Amino acid sequence: MGENFWQNVLSSSVALLILFAIMGVVYLIWSQVGAKKKREYFKELHTELAPGQEIMFAGGIYGTIKSINGDKVEVKVRSGAVLDVSRYAIQQIEG
Repeated sequence: MGENFWQNVLSSSVALLILFAIMGVVYLIWSQVGAKKKREYFKELHTELAPGQEIMFAGGIYGTIKSINGDKVEVKVRSGAVLDVSRYAIQQIEG
């Protein structure tokens, strides 16, 4: 194995490392943009909550907002029970 072979291996390794570094930077940028969109969505969702809205909260439980007291939300579920949940546990406003 000559000197030329080792130069080719070294240059291939450097090219591969550069490619991985570029892919890592692209991934970091892409994930930051996605996280920012998600933060904005939840910020808007949690400020738009109002009594009477159909919601889904963490765990996939559906209900209707009865009242909002600061960070605590009273949610009536199908069985008629009223649950106190955190405003931040609400994942989606239905309909």
